[in-house]
Amino acid sequence: MRKMSMFMMLSLDGFFEGPGHDLSWHNVDDEFNMFALDMLRGADLFIYGRRMYQVMEEAWPRMAKDPTLSKENREIAYLINNTPKIVVSRTLNGVKENEYWKNVRLMHELDIEEIRRIKSQQGKDIMVGGSELATTLAREGLIDEFMFMMNPVVIGNGTRILSGLGLKLNLGLIGSKQFKSGNVLLKYAPSPHP
Repeated sequence: MRKMSMFMMLSLDGFFEGPGHDLSWHNVDDEFNMFALDMLRGADLFIYGRRMYQVMEEAWPRMAKDPTLSKENREIAYLINNTPKIVVSRTLNGVKENEYWKNVRLMHELDIEEIRRIKSQQGKDIMVGGSELATTLAREGLIDEFMFMMNPVVIGNGTRILSGLGLKLNLGLIGSKQFKSGNVLLKYAPSPHP
């Protein structure tokens, strides 16, 4: 069975994005990029909600063409652009592929049973991107690992992670790492005990 993981950058006051979907406060450096590269190498499927998909589709094909990118960022771009992706959206009419953006499938409605079937297959990790999608998958008990990268910033307002979950979710700490930038990675797994 494959592991399904959610990764989110968070501010110290619990937001994953600022007003207007602002992500400019994300604290990213070479050490973070090496972490991201390891995480991406361990995955063979990304499942995105519409908004996260559109952010990725806009940024990474363009970055793949940037000759000034570091070797690590070129590999990150390659992995994001070529790894199979499912985008869950009721509002997208279709998805487009090109030489830099490949292996995309549109799922108009989130089919939980199909996600369970995909998860039961052999393979690498499944990475989930998008707060609403992650909330639904967490409610269904499908997320095995929650990775929160705490950024040393308070943004004051924005969108909270897992908003609308509607249930208590007990998590147990399974790992942590402090970065030179001040970021702290916290890894949790669902736990039956508080």
